Amino acid sequence: MKLYKFILLFVSVLLAGTYSVNAQILREADNLFRDCQYEKSLEAYKKGIKKLSSNRVEIQRATFQIAECYRIMGDLKKAEQQYIRLEKKNYQKDNPMILFHLASIYNTRGDYDLALKYYNNYKKRAPEDSRVDERIQGCQNAKMWTENPTRYEVENLKKFNTRDDEWAPRWGNDEKRNCIIFSSNRDGSVGKGTDQWTGISFSDIYISNKPKSKNTDWPGEWSPVTTLDEGGTLNTGVNEGEACSNRKGTVYYFTKCPQDKKKVQGCYIYKSMKKGKAWGEAELVELGDSTYNYVHPFISGDELTIYFASNKPGGYGGYDLYKATRSKKSAKFTDITNLGPNVNTAGQEVFPCLRNDEEFYFSSDGWPGMGGLDIFVSYIKDGQFQPAENLMVPINSNGDEIGIIFDENEAIDPQSKSPYLAKGYFSSNREGGRGGDDIYYFLLRPLVYTLSGYIRDKNNGQYMDGVEVEIQGTDGTIYKTTTDVKGYYHFDKTKILGNTSYDIKVVKKGYWEQGNTAKQTTIGLTENTDLKQDFSLEPIPKDPITLPEILYDLAKWDLKPQYKDSLMYLYNIMIKNPTIVIELRSHTDARDTEEKNDVLSQNRAQSCVDFLVNEKGIAADRIVAKGYGERVPRRLEKDMYSTYNGKKYFFAKGTYLTEDYINSLSSKPEQEAAHQLNRRTEFIILRDDYVPSAESLAAAQAGISLVQERTVPVTIAGDAVRGTCFANNKSMEFQIGNNSDEIFMNYTDATRFLKESIITLNDFEEKSGAIKQEDGSIIEGAVLYLEELRVGDDYEENVKVTVKKGLPAAFVIGENFIQESWGSYTVDTSRNMIIFK
Repeated sequence: MKLYKFILLFVSVLLAGTYSVNAQILREADNLFRDCQYEKSLEAYKKGIKKLSSNRVEIQRATFQIAECYRIMGDLKKAEQQYIRLEKKNYQKDNPMILFHLASIYNTRGDYDLALKYYNNYKKRAPEDSRVDERIQGCQNAKMWTENPTRYEVENLKKFNTRDDEWAPRWGNDEKRNCIIFSSNRDGSVGKGTDQWTGISFSDIYISNKPKSKNTDWPGEWSPVTTLDEGGTLNTGVNEGEACSNRKGTVYYFTKCPQDKKKVQGCYIYKSMKKGKAWGEAELVELGDSTYNYVHPFISGDELTIYFASNKPGGYGGYDLYKATRSKKSAKFTDITNLGPNVNTAGQEVFPCLRNDEEFYFSSDGWPGMGGLDIFVSYIKDGQFQPAENLMVPINSNGDEIGIIFDENEAIDPQSKSPYLAKGYFSSNREGGRGGDDIYYFLLRPLVYTLSGYIRDKNNGQYMDGVEVEIQGTDGTIYKTTTDVKGYYHFDKTKILGNTSYDIKVVKKGYWEQGNTAKQTTIGLTENTDLKQDFSLEPIPKDPITLPEILYDLAKWDLKPQYKDSLMYLYNIMIKNPTIVIELRSHTDARDTEEKNDVLSQNRAQSCVDFLVNEKGIAADRIVAKGYGERVPRRLEKDMYSTYNGKKYFFAKGTYLTEDYINSLSSKPEQEAAHQLNRRTEFIILRDDYVPSAESLAAAQAGISLVQERTVPVTIAGDAVRGTCFANNKSMEFQIGNNSDEIFMNYTDATRFLKESIITLNDFEEKSGAIKQEDGSIIEGAVLYLEELRVGDDYEENVKVTVKKGLPAAFVIGENFIQESWGSYTVDTSRNMIIFK
């Protein structure tokens, strides 16, 4: 049995039952058990039980004690056999603890489902035991942690370990951290023979040094393990272990368990000072009543605070963690303080370690864990210990993990070529080790992130070189690069960091800036990741771009409110492309005189510019109003229909709508339809090298915020939210429909669209079933498809619409459709806006 387990059993084992007359034959076994001589006690119980053939109560008590001996000695398989034998005899009715022990055995094996079964059965019989809830939670957590381990890597430090036990690594020189001391009961210990209390060899303190060479990857080479004190002053004929040093390695504090042949005297903390190359006599560190144990010391850097474990009364459970302070190194420790319920539990808390005065590590079987002793951390904030957190798998296992330390010296991970995030040592008796308890090392490699991508021309698909790519991180960093001849850009691991989000912006002269932004983040990533972000840049067209329909009263140029939405398309383009300067053009048809048409078109162009400048904040020097009257007939860039008096007229791509061409058309209605195509508002990019003034830049930035929100102006009346949409380029009112993913079109407006040839029979899902044969009217419920439906800056093509009578607006667009097509949104009643997220 390991020394640290033996120490814990000073308070955790009680003798089962009471004496009866027939139990006198078990007196010797009971006395040996009380004296913690479990091997001898086991043999005595085995002999005694044979003499109790007719005494059921004492036979079962002896069987329980045999099981306890096996469990304490670490032979869990034989302990399980005895507990199961008692369970079959319904012994749990008198002593439900067998259920708790069986659950703990299964927990240690990693059979969490069976462990949960027994813990729950035990809870029904002993609901007052506060430990069981933590154990149940631990089983549930263990299953999850096993399936989802942390990124720590753990390896056996084989050079330190033997077939015996090695545990509790500590720095032998905390300042340089170039040697490790630990406890072991290996061959070669000063104490000869076998410890009558633990049943194994005595333990001593051992040391290994690290050579000065820095050529070897961490953890590097270590010298052969030797005893810390060959002179027999610090290591003696009894158990010594769990040592720690001051910063310079000149004073050691350690646990020592004096013994005589008849009685276990207890375990206490001693210190020894180095004198030259030798160690001075061990001195007792007085921490309280010697009736109790004081073990597992950890000394602060200034040696004025000592942390330790003790079973002294007044704590929360078996062993609790305490600290004691003193005013100077030569003084005695006083002011002993329990570390409180965020550290201590009804179970055992042992092996403290303080890291950087902010992280307090220790082992516990009282907090929810994997089984046995797990390593926990309590963060210290404003001098207060925070609730303990389990280090989880793979640091912890279903065995015992104790005595963690950290190596704060910088070392480079050969895989990432960057410093390790954390590294250190601890001990564990998990499966797969060389002996019982072994020393392990652990490390946490840095995650490596990069960002790269390719940039193409959207029109021709060719890779683009010389494109500027800028990233801006939430940590305030800004980096730039340009694409190579293959259109490739790359930001390496030094620029892409963890827990950071990046805004990516791509800029190329002669290309739109809108759509050339993206976001990437490393937040939440748990693996090395090469972030990818490609772009397709759209060239700025050299030809004029026609805006959605803007209609004016006859011979008027006042911009009507319902057509301001048509200009929002241009507004958004200018906000997203802050370096462009445009000419806004207005055209008339060829009726009336050239002079009047020039004036009319100029005034109409100016009314559009005034809206963008005065109401929307576009800088005046970025936009020029120009009226062309009838002097620039339209050349159609695609096949188009124009509707006049309810009838559609087709005009082929490339048609040049000159006055002579229009006059050559065969009918007056067809001529009117052609004139309508000539009446238009459009814009053309004059240049894309505009440098905003500070004032206009602020306005643009405010505008960008709005664009990022993607707003749509609406009117709000009660629960009704209404706005303007464009159906097949026709301005119409819409209302948002609650809890719907469909779009409905008002029967009257659908009829008008059909009569004006904005839609045709070919647009209906069932052509023959959509129209009544007797009068040609649309059948309610008919389904048709719009070429395009636009709301604000977003649009969908080939949109399914159902015709319905009595709607409150021309269109009712289901809120689910909006969210699925264009994203989630909120309605800002103070600004009368739909704001897309």
